[in-house]
Amino acid sequence: MSRRAWFSIAAAILALAAGCSKREATQRAATVEASGQPVGPWRVSIATKPVRPVVGDNKLEIAVNDSAGRPVTGASLGAIVFMQAMGAMPRMESSAEFRETGPGRYEATYGLQMQGDWDVALTIRPPGAPPSEAVYRISTNRAGVTFSGGSSATNEATAGLDNVITIDPARRQATGIRTAPVAPHDLIATIRAAGRVAYDETRRAEISLKFSGWIRTIRVDYVGRPVRRGEILFTVYSPELLSAQQEYLESLRGRSGGDLAQAAKQRLLLWDIDPATIDEITESGRPMNELPILAPASGVVVEKNVVAGTSFTAGQTLYRIAPMDPVWVVASVFQQELPLVKVGMTAGLAPAFPGEPARSGRVSYVNPFLDPTTRTGEVRVVVANPKGDLRPGMFVDVLLERSLGRKLAIPESAVLYAGDRRLVFVDLGDGRLAARDVSLGPKAGDQYEILGGLREGDVVVTSGNFLVAAEARLRSATQKW
Repeated sequence: MSRRAWFSIAAAILALAAGCSKREATQRAATVEASGQPVGPWRVSIATKPVRPVVGDNKLEIAVNDSAGRPVTGASLGAIVFMQAMGAMPRMESSAEFRETGPGRYEATYGLQMQGDWDVALTIRPPGAPPSEAVYRISTNRAGVTFSGGSSATNEATAGLDNVITIDPARRQATGIRTAPVAPHDLIATIRAAGRVAYDETRRAEISLKFSGWIRTIRVDYVGRPVRRGEILFTVYSPELLSAQQEYLESLRGRSGGDLAQAAKQRLLLWDIDPATIDEITESGRPMNELPILAPASGVVVEKNVVAGTSFTAGQTLYRIAPMDPVWVVASVFQQELPLVKVGMTAGLAPAFPGEPARSGRVSYVNPFLDPTTRTGEVRVVVANPKGDLRPGMFVDVLLERSLGRKLAIPESAVLYAGDRRLVFVDLGDGRLAARDVSLGPKAGDQYEILGGLREGDVVVTSGNFLVAAEARLRSATQKW
């Protein structure tokens, strides 16, 4: 065999080996991608797009397979993306409903209202099988999705919490378990929001004239200058205006007088010439070469487009004036709190400066649309500002309170979140505790209104419920073993 033939055979063998190696690597990669994280009897792969989540809309892509690696089709998937309450900031969450895009592959859109770390509570309901749950962690500060072991433990515990467990008094005392009865409370929902001061748009005034001419003298000569209604802004010379004055005076001197004079005067009034100025023309009997233009409203000058000698045309905007009393405070309220805000309710404002008393206003408008980026709605509060110390552009803290009446309620600490479920532990007596699904209404302070799942007089665990969940998980694992 020739050397060239040996080289050809060797090249073919190397190519075949490389192809096999490539196919094996591809198979390994596919196996790793499909295997995912074990969630109950399933293996789940989860990814977010973009890889590093952003404030606003993002996508979740999930692959669900059984233990043999076969795609699980026809499953119902749901997820709650949430950030726990921190200080004055309430708990934020958004839901994600999935659609199946391929065999065992599901996709959903979810929203983030702010930067930071978020939990994703995933619930998988395959056809003909009990639901499984898992919790993942995502963050706008890093790429990817991580499995959250602590949250997973809570969900594993709640997966079988329909069973009653017994904890003896000594262990309850040692673990710090506390209980409280379910009872009616006078609930007041408190909403804290960031607001910014703005001009009252309904009171802004624009100065544009109905004739052409030239600016003679500027009296209000810079932006930001405060003006009073009726104050002279500037004087103008206009051939049209001069001719109209002469017609008016001639009609006064004429024999037919009345009707023609009234028509000529009405023309000047329609050109926004002040009645006092017309009276001055009438008394002097001479037309004025320079007529004063008065401010139609009190406020501050926010736009000035002329100087002495500027020529202008009819309809051209010369000045804009905005009022300083009252002002608007536009507050951004999270979407889950917006249903509590009503037009006419009182809103409190934190002091703008140290030592100042708090002030209040009234809600005049609730925007029906949400900001797609922050998932907040704008609430407009009208606030008196006689001193002018609330300046447009300032940020203030807004406090909204609404009475919910006397409602059945439980402490926030009694509630466990498990995917889209809300659970509490009910004390049945004799050391027995049982988990129960509840339906929650609005949050008022550190209390949640109870809409369903509990009755007055039921006793719920308010402290140590995570330890109870861990105990239930341990008992469940022991029984299975």
